Amino acid sequence: MRIPNFKRFLITGAILGFIVGAAISIVGDEVQGYTTTTGALYIGAFGAFLGTGLAGVLGILIDRSGRDRS
Repeated sequence: MRIPNFKRFLITGAILGFIVGAAISIVGDEVQGYTTTTGALYIGAFGAFLGTGLAGVLGILIDRSGRDRS
């Protein structure tokens, strides 16, 4: 039985979340008062937060499913 490496799950989730959030911000409409870079950083940070949370939940689910089998 292998236990998932939570640190890697969380870091990967944060990076992927940031990339998706920044891409959505860049492709989306411009908002007055924010430059494209500022919007990408804000939405990217929010995406990183969500990605970290989802990766943590996924890691817990994988960990629990591995423990149920043993």
